[in-house]
Order: sequence, then C-alpha cells, then structure tokens
Amino acid sequence: MELSQGEKLILLALAAAKDGQEEINLDFIRSAILSGNTWALSWELSGIPSEDIDPSIARETVDILSMWAFIEASVKGLDAADKEALENSVRPFELSFSGFDGNNDPHFGVADFLINTMGRFDDFKGRPLNSHSSASLPKYRRMLSAYNHTLRELNFGSRTLSADQIAQIIRGGLG
Repeated sequence: MELSQGEKLILLALAAAKDGQEEINLDFIRSAILSGNTWALSWELSGIPSEDIDPSIARETVDILSMWAFIEASVKGLDAADKEALENSVRPFELSFSGFDGNNDPHFGVADFLINTMGRFDDFKGRPLNSHSSASLPKYRRMLSAYNHTLRELNFGSRTLSADQIAQIIRGGLG
C-alpha cells in the first residue's frame, strides 16, 4: 500500500486523536492549514518518512528470517555429535541468525518491525538484530539461494534439515 504524505499525516492525526498520545502537534497542523502556511508542515513534521520501504525488501526479509528459523529449528533437532560436527564444519560461521546491518540495510528495520511490532518470528524476539556488518545481507542472499535449492530437492516436504544440508546452506553463503 502506498500512502501520500497527506494520507500519512491524516492517519497519524487520527491515531493521535484516538489514543490521546500526540506524537504530532495537532494544533500546529490546524494553524498551518488555516493560515495557508502548509509549507511549514514539511518543515515541522520532518519525522514523517517521505519514502516507504520497498515491499520487495519486506518479502526478502521474511524469506531470510524464515530460512534462519528453519535452520535454527533443525539445528536444535540434531543430536550432540551431529551438532558438534556441524559447528566444526562451518566454523567460523555461526548456526544462528546474527541480524542485519543496522546502519546501512533497510532489512534491519523491517526485521525489527516484523519481530517486535507485529509479533512474527518469535524465536528472534529479544535477540540483537544488528549484525554491524555490511557483509550480512550478501551472505544471506547466497544462503537463500542454496536454501531454496535444498527445499526444491526435498520437494518442500521435510520438517527439518540434516546436518549436511545445513552445512551446504551455510557454506553457500560463503560465495
């Protein structure tokens, strides 16, 4: 859904009026409109984002989080010997989701919103989501390609991945 700046302002004003929390100054908005100084709205309300996150970034974020949720659930299902062998085979890479680059990657904000606002991907709630690394997303994209290939080979029918399949996916991120 695409919203204009005006539509965003209307929805924020309605939310503020409904919940009584004025994140935006409704009196200022009224004054600017009634005095013909609507130019002041963009100056005063600069916190309203002018561009929304591209929906393809949201879809890719969901795909990456789904991949990691499946990998982590599969790792939990391994016996101790298989898990140790897997850890050794993929070292220095971790067997858990390390987040997105919070400074340069819009996927970070999408993941945070999905997990902490929408209540999706509960396994990641409370965990750090900032990897502090611009290398995370390219690695996840390569892993996602290997992951999708593995799922196609399984005809999307398996409930878990084997240690070898997990290792192939993690190593797929190496590029």
